[in-house]
Amino acid sequence: MRTRLLILQPTPFCNIDCDYCYLPERDSTARMSLDTVRHAAERLRDDGLAGPELTVVWHAGEPLAMPIAFYDEAVALLQEVFGPACEVSHSIQTNAMLIDDAWCALFKRHAMRIGVSVDGPAQLHDAHRRTRTGRGTHERVLRGMARLRAHGIAFHAIAVVTPATFAQADAFFDFFVAQGVTEVGCNYDEAEGPHAHSSLVGHEGAHAAFLARLLERSIDSGGGGLRVRELAMALQLVSRPLPTWHGQGHDWPENAQTLPFALVTVAHNGDFSSFSPELLGQPSPEFSNFILGNVMAGSYLDSARGEVFTRLWDAVLRGTRECERTCAHYGFCGGGAPANKLYENGDLASGETLYCRTMLKRPFDTVLARLEREGQVSGVQE
Repeated sequence: MRTRLLILQPTPFCNIDCDYCYLPERDSTARMSLDTVRHAAERLRDDGLAGPELTVVWHAGEPLAMPIAFYDEAVALLQEVFGPACEVSHSIQTNAMLIDDAWCALFKRHAMRIGVSVDGPAQLHDAHRRTRTGRGTHERVLRGMARLRAHGIAFHAIAVVTPATFAQADAFFDFFVAQGVTEVGCNYDEAEGPHAHSSLVGHEGAHAAFLARLLERSIDSGGGGLRVRELAMALQLVSRPLPTWHGQGHDWPENAQTLPFALVTVAHNGDFSSFSPELLGQPSPEFSNFILGNVMAGSYLDSARGEVFTRLWDAVLRGTRECERTCAHYGFCGGGAPANKLYENGDLASGETLYCRTMLKRPFDTVLARLEREGQVSGVQE
């Protein structure tokens, strides 16, 4: 198994205060050093975890709170460490409020893939994504997206949907088409970390109707080039289920959140973890706050010999086996998301979650129902 995603958290600080945020330290202005970036990369290379392709995701807090020069130097440093044997691509998830011409120049210099966090029209977005003084942020996000378009930079969006969104499916869809968004992902306000309750509880039927309407708009209206991530992924899975990875005498559907070091997350101070990126740093005496080690002190594979990793991997594995035993969608998912199992069910070794039903099962069943109505279940094309 090679590492597919290296998630680097350059700073926990965020310049806004979304009411559904799961990050416990978003007021901290701590920053990742270039030395930490180097060690994170060298550990991956020296452990033999880097394959021919690697995606580096700059995420958590607001990545654009870091200086532009940091990214120029970090990109060069990562290329130096991995060399020509590994093609490194970069993605940034941003609230877009700080985007200006200088940031756009950086994105183009390094062919960065840009994701914008925006929840749709102003009345939906500003209900939750506000400044620390309670002001809406939608207008500034629109300005940031306008700069991206002015520079010819394609971007996708991630929206957090709530029951208020479900009643405005057409306005939601039209907003992203009008903004020139190529793809929108529909997350929801998950129960994770300090955000203890999801507004989706009790509204799953409305979410199903919302997905059905988005699919109808995408297919029947041409969609203006807009892809809905969950529906597009479901269509892909119908035609081509997950590949498998063989380990411990068993074939596992590939899910980066359930396989060790398929995904590696490194915090600003060098602490690292694997499995769900949302786990790193969350309070847990049993799993040492999900910190497997620190890149300044030891390698990723060294941590696999430790007690924390052993306990964590055992719990995640038992959860995956529970999914395999009980869930008809297992072959399309590979065991769900450990973070959601922990925060929803109180146990990493558990099965179905609201996250499973929302992010995989309902999109999958929505697409399958449409294909069945049209007689296209056999030989589906992407």
